[in-house]
Amino acid sequence: MTFIDLKKLMPAAINRYNMGRETQAALICEGFRNMAPGIIGEDAADHVKPKFFKRGTLYISVPSSIYAQRVYVHRHDLIMKLNLNMDGHLVKEIRTLVEA
Repeated sequence: MTFIDLKKLMPAAINRYNMGRETQAALICEGFRNMAPGIIGEDAADHVKPKFFKRGTLYISVPSSIYAQRVYVHRHDLIMKLNLNMDGHLVKEIRTLVEA
């Protein structure tokens, strides 16, 4: 009995159930969670969270304008690294949402 690699089955299953965009958005948000502390700062990991990804824009939840400024300063590095991880030019912009 031969086994089929799960990496080959997942894209077909995702496309069959029209979950491509949702999966892509989840991967982008997870990529941001993993790389943001190294770029923005380790102390920001608990405060800067990806909210959602829609139409090329990644929305980030921050508790104050201080963290929004830190994301803004590093936005080009974040966009570049997210797009490299996703093998495409998917993330075009990062916006912050200040939520107290």
